Amino acid sequence: MAYQTGTANNVVDLLDLFRAFAEGQGWTTNRNVLSGSGRELCISKGAAFFNFRAYQNETMVVNGSSSTNKYGISVNGSDGYVAGNAWDRQPGYPLRGMTSGGDQGHAMLPLVIAFGPFPAYHFFAPDGKTLYCELEAVSGVFLRFGCGSLDLFNPSAPGGGRFFYATGGRHVTNSTAVSQWLGSDMDNANYALELVPFRGADYVGSGGGGNSGAMVRAASGSFDNWANSVRTPGTTYQGMVCQGGGCHDKVLRDYSPNPLNGIGVMLPNVVSLNIGDESLSPIGVVPGMRYMDMTNYLPGEEFNIGSDIWKVFPWYQKGGLSVQRGIAYKKVP
Repeated sequence: MAYQTGTANNVVDLLDLFRAFAEGQGWTTNRNVLSGSGRELCISKGAAFFNFRAYQNETMVVNGSSSTNKYGISVNGSDGYVAGNAWDRQPGYPLRGMTSGGDQGHAMLPLVIAFGPFPAYHFFAPDGKTLYCELEAVSGVFLRFGCGSLDLFNPSAPGGGRFFYATGGRHVTNSTAVSQWLGSDMDNANYALELVPFRGADYVGSGGGGNSGAMVRAASGSFDNWANSVRTPGTTYQGMVCQGGGCHDKVLRDYSPNPLNGIGVMLPNVVSLNIGDESLSPIGVVPGMRYMDMTNYLPGEEFNIGSDIWKVFPWYQKGGLSVQRGIAYKKVP
């Protein structure tokens, strides 16, 4: 369990720094190779396997869509590792409906306004089974990715609560037009990205169109794969969906702090599987992560709740795209 901060030269350097941090928390590196002008990284701990690709001005394929001259990090999960397999096609990889670009599912941290050096990164390991990255792409603007396992309600839950996330799941640009993610409302079902993990069902309908950037490993009925964070399944995305924090607690999340004492309400990120659009089956809680209003806090500010130290960041930019919505991580020195 640890916290680390520093600067990164570019996205390839960032992923290598993340690798070193993961190794320091007891994770095993199964692959760490330069690929094109980017990097491939596959790590594991116990039954949890996660796979990353840093892109540095390259052709990037994300959820079946190819685009050139892209910068960013893509991530997915798997049930194992085979050295001869593609980084994103490891055993038990997220299976989408087949399209011309392949059937692998991804989450993606998109870099469109800056490519490095980056002012700061923040790595968190609030427990022995989760790894989080907050990247300050430019001063005051934050993107993220992470992976790990939920704190389960049922210790024998299928899939073990393994999850991964990143800012979104489709190609975007730096345009601020109203038809683009940086120019639209952050709850726009057509153009917004998820920004933070497991909030997609709050605003995204069928399939998600790549807006979603979070998945959880689950099994229900004939389904045994990764469910993505939207409202209902889509034909070219995951066959099952899930939802988490920010769906039922929107008023508390968006309209705190308490006007009497100025305290921001911190909401746990409870992840549930959507069963046939009829019921929710809670799986567990994302460890060491909370959603909150950050009106009275600055990006990166720390505060204490009892003996715990928390560090808060805007979903994208305080007072900008993400207004006053914040994501807080438990900091373990």
